[in-house]
Amino acid sequence: MPVREFLLPLRSNWICMKKTCLFCVLVLLCVGCSNSLNDNVNDDLQRLDDALASRPAVESLKRLRIDSLYRVAAVSDNPYAVYRNLYEEYSSYNYDTALLYIRFMEQEATPEQLDEVALCRSFVYISGGLFKDAADILGQWHSTDTALLPDYYFNNVRLLCDLADAVGGELGQQYNAEGLRMNRVLQDYVSPGDTMRYWYIRALTDLRSGNYQRSIERCLKALSATPPSVHYKAIVTSTLASTYRLTGDNERALHYYIEAAVCDILSSTYETVAMRNVAELLFEAGETQLADRYIHLAMYDARRYHARHREVSIAQSLPIIEERMLSRIRTQRLAAIVLLVVVAVLLVIGIIGIVIVRKQNTALHKAHQEIDRMNRSLGEANQLKEELLGTLIASQSQYINAVQGYQQDVRQYAANRQWSELQSIPKAADARQRRTLFDRQIDTILLRIYPTFVQDFNALLRPEDRLTLRKDELLNAQLRIFALIRLGVTHNEVIAEILDYSVNTVYNYKTRVIASSGMAPEAFYDALMRIPSFVR
Repeated sequence: MPVREFLLPLRSNWICMKKTCLFCVLVLLCVGCSNSLNDNVNDDLQRLDDALASRPAVESLKRLRIDSLYRVAAVSDNPYAVYRNLYEEYSSYNYDTALLYIRFMEQEATPEQLDEVALCRSFVYISGGLFKDAADILGQWHSTDTALLPDYYFNNVRLLCDLADAVGGELGQQYNAEGLRMNRVLQDYVSPGDTMRYWYIRALTDLRSGNYQRSIERCLKALSATPPSVHYKAIVTSTLASTYRLTGDNERALHYYIEAAVCDILSSTYETVAMRNVAELLFEAGETQLADRYIHLAMYDARRYHARHREVSIAQSLPIIEERMLSRIRTQRLAAIVLLVVVAVLLVIGIIGIVIVRKQNTALHKAHQEIDRMNRSLGEANQLKEELLGTLIASQSQYINAVQGYQQDVRQYAANRQWSELQSIPKAADARQRRTLFDRQIDTILLRIYPTFVQDFNALLRPEDRLTLRKDELLNAQLRIFALIRLGVTHNEVIAEILDYSVNTVYNYKTRVIASSGMAPEAFYDALMRIPSFVR
């Protein structure tokens, strides 16, 4: 088999496998390239994950503070103040426990302190989503204590803003307008100065009135001021993120929402919106897996605090994100199945290729063996040719020498008039003896070429008509004639001349032998020509 033909199927298989592998790589790249966020956002998300990892340690510190307040409450002569501190610890940490300490505050409060208790209860109701209960408390609240008015207006602003966001539409606009009015009143009760609360209240007014650029500037001023607490910083950064989101700058919005979420974690705040907004922005960016993770964390925080309105808002986003997540999983599963099928096909192609290569190697090995056999046969043929050529040259030389000797003897005897000696020359030139020697040489040559000629030729004849050789006889007349025919000498006249037979003798031998085979002449000659030579 030519080398080019041997390599063609291997080259075709290799090209097919290379194209299939390229397709698999493209599929894996399309499925696996899920993180399209820039380095800054990835760094922010890493900070958020680090904060989440530190949450158990933060919770431990929170519990230590609460435990110390418990111990103080047991020996304090002012239990109202201690319960007030415990309420502050739980106000954004746990809804039910915060209400519990409000009840304790109410039991220990003086008539003047009941107004403060009412404001605390309204704050917790707003945080828990009980807007009507909070509105009832704030609607009935009347106090002459100006120190409580900032908290009163702040709770009103928060309630109205949450209602505007929850209701939406025309009614939401009415709530938003009323919240703006309350916020402007609140500004009169916050002393001017470079404080976070001062700038935040004005930034909130700008945000609700649609002046986003000034709201951003005032939020940034609030963040540069000294924050009253990490929790308050989370409120400002969350508002700043919402403003950037309204302007369409989702990258900055995501950055500040993550910052707000980190502050919420560090302050053990569970009544929060930052984590939910992080999930929503990641979902909009196509990061479904990350969005699914953070939306579930947001739902966990809302349920832990028992913030009903947060649960409702998260529940609106959660099915959408989960549906996209399931769709992504289905896509990945389909891609995995396709990849598995491709791998299986490649495996089958590989196995087929191995089988083909082994078969071709086997065929190539057999071809090499055949070539080696033919080379050996050619070597033997070449050796036989040299032997036959030497035999023919020697025979011809003997014949020429004998003729020259006869000629010389005839001339010498004739010149000397030795007539009796001339009569003895024919006896010395025994033609029959020389013919016998020549026939044996022909037989030797033919049997060297066709080593199994006698057996194979007899196989063509009927058993009772098979030829039997005499002792020391290589071939007889019939075998010699058909051996010459197998050699390619087919004319009767040539055969007769070589063997010193008459043409009729050759013809008769051929006719009798073919008749004893029981085959038609054409079939007999075909079988004769298939008798193998030594080179086969």
